[in-house]
Amino acid sequence: MSINFRSDYKLHLSFIVFFVLMFFLLGEQLVALPTYLLGAENVGEGPAKLHILDLGLSDSLHRPFAYLIIGTVIWILYRMFAWPLAWFVGAALWILEQRTLTPLDQRPTLINTIVFTFTFWILLTLIPYFIFRWVDKKWGGKGIRNAILIILIVNLLIFGFFAFQIYVLHHSYRGSHYQNKGQKGSQGISDSMRVLPPNTCPDRLITSKDKQTAVYWNGKTQPVDAEEQKWIEQNCPEALGNP
Repeated sequence: MSINFRSDYKLHLSFIVFFVLMFFLLGEQLVALPTYLLGAENVGEGPAKLHILDLGLSDSLHRPFAYLIIGTVIWILYRMFAWPLAWFVGAALWILEQRTLTPLDQRPTLINTIVFTFTFWILLTLIPYFIFRWVDKKWGGKGIRNAILIILIVNLLIFGFFAFQIYVLHHSYRGSHYQNKGQKGSQGISDSMRVLPPNTCPDRLITSKDKQTAVYWNGKTQPVDAEEQKWIEQNCPEALGNP
């Protein structure tokens, strides 16, 4: 019996819009909720996941375009190939992008990339596809429009929550959140906004794409602001080299 690698389902172009909204919900908004509900210090090992509103302009403005490109590529793959093959090719392209195009200071390790691909990447790419296909089969074009509208409303509600947290309650986890109006010390860093004692190097400086930079020191992982990160990079080469 021959195996058919071609798709038997002509995926509608509206899938791109649905995918982008689902990708933003699952990969951008929901994963950032623990940081703003529990606090950056209570979300476990590693830097806290920041919401797009809490990132700098250079890091946040490109997101919609990146999601649109990813959605278009995924749509083409699912339209051309059977979904297992489409997912596999998409996963291979994702790994290639992470290992080549991602800046070195934000590039995950190969092991982390593979783990992400076979966990979260499955959720981010397969769940939207099967939901869209099920809605299309059951309700057709009207169902698709309603599904897109529902996902849009959910995104807007959660987006509003983050906007309220960051801009009204000022629960921001950017580097500027840890600064205050006190006088700065001789190193250019205020004592009240330091994570480390003066002139102390951490065991490890942790940088990760889309997340607040953190340090591991004295058995704890804590976020640091841009000024302290800069001092560590200039004075603590051993912290940069530790895995």
